[in-house]
Amino acid sequence: MRGHLIAVVLAALSVVLITFLIPVLILIRRDADHRVTLAAMQQAAELIPLTHNLVPSSLPTHPENGFAVSILAAGGAAIGVPVPRSPSVQAALASCRTSTSATDGGIEVLLPVRDGPACATVIRVLASDDAIVAESRLLTLLSLTLSAAATLIAVVLAERLARGLLRSVADLAAVADRMADGYLTARVRPAGPAEIRRVGDQLNLLALRVDHLLDERSQRNADLTHRLRTPLTALRLDIDAIPDSPATQRLLADYDVVTKAVNEVIRMARRPPSGHVPQQCELTAIARERIEFWAALAEDTGRLIGRDLPAEPVHVHASPADLEATFDAILSNVFAHTRPGVPFWVSIIREVKGGALVRVDDAGSGFADLAAIRRGHSSIASTGLGLDIARQTAEESGGNLRLGRSPQGGARVQLLLGGARPPRRPIPPLPRG
Repeated sequence: MRGHLIAVVLAALSVVLITFLIPVLILIRRDADHRVTLAAMQQAAELIPLTHNLVPSSLPTHPENGFAVSILAAGGAAIGVPVPRSPSVQAALASCRTSTSATDGGIEVLLPVRDGPACATVIRVLASDDAIVAESRLLTLLSLTLSAAATLIAVVLAERLARGLLRSVADLAAVADRMADGYLTARVRPAGPAEIRRVGDQLNLLALRVDHLLDERSQRNADLTHRLRTPLTALRLDIDAIPDSPATQRLLADYDVVTKAVNEVIRMARRPPSGHVPQQCELTAIARERIEFWAALAEDTGRLIGRDLPAEPVHVHASPADLEATFDAILSNVFAHTRPGVPFWVSIIREVKGGALVRVDDAGSGFADLAAIRRGHSSIASTGLGLDIARQTAEESGGNLRLGRSPQGGARVQLLLGGARPPRRPIPPLPRG
């Protein structure tokens, strides 16, 4: 943008300078012609009293300082620079009138000298083009120098103006980028021209409005989720009224999981947005924990769970809560959309460049529509949000989610998670001596 602004200033200044310089140079040329003509007439007038006493050696036979002086007599004698008798010389002798005319070599001044009733002699002074150029050189150089100085000053001022303007625009763009990254507390310090200050003020108002809307939505979601506590309390009372048995213990465990999930939703809803804070966790432990959780239901429904988990820890860019919700969403889909007794397999493959590939395969009928990862889309009676939760977790970690067909002919959910560095081990303190 700085280059474009300087180019615009130079283009405008060039038009102004051309419009200014052409008349000035024409006036300088005309002024030089006038000065040279006066100088030639002055030289000719100084020679009038000496025309009768001049001898051939009295005048130089070659031009000096750009002026060629000749004295031509009517009888044919000539003194000074030899020149042919042109029609203009003959006309001056015949009319006895002073004349000035432009010739190929410069400006010719003819001054007849009256001797009685007629003019027997004419003084000719030719001011050459070199004399005219020498006379106009100083003013021409001065005009060009002033034009160059004006151009340089304009470029410097345009560069400083562009720098200040771009600084304001760069600050505005930086704050907009931070807001786009989720840092809604970023604000613009309005500076620069009035239009840019107005944009900065409007961007600040927009951030406040978005922050207010997000806060309202969070409060509304927290309030709606909080209403689940009443039926959960009633459910806990009903569970406590059931005689103790393995089924009761499973119900209590399920109740604890649901209560934990509700509390986590309320906490996340009430937490103020603070941008995308990078989080990381160990994938294998969470996968093993969630498989163990669903293993009880798999045993009840006659399902076999295959596991292929790495022995070494695998650290990925995701929060533990997001990974737990992702595994629960994928595994619950297997139970909801396949018949009892259909086995499924969970495998984790460590990526060479970091991260991991999570695969969940089943031996069911597979996906009827690969558009199932569209948020809210479902071909059966469900919310259509399960796979979208997994997709969002994968994309926030720097990976992706893909659907396909498993080797057993069923569905395959493939989750690529971005890698993270393992947490540093604390350095033990040195023993005191």
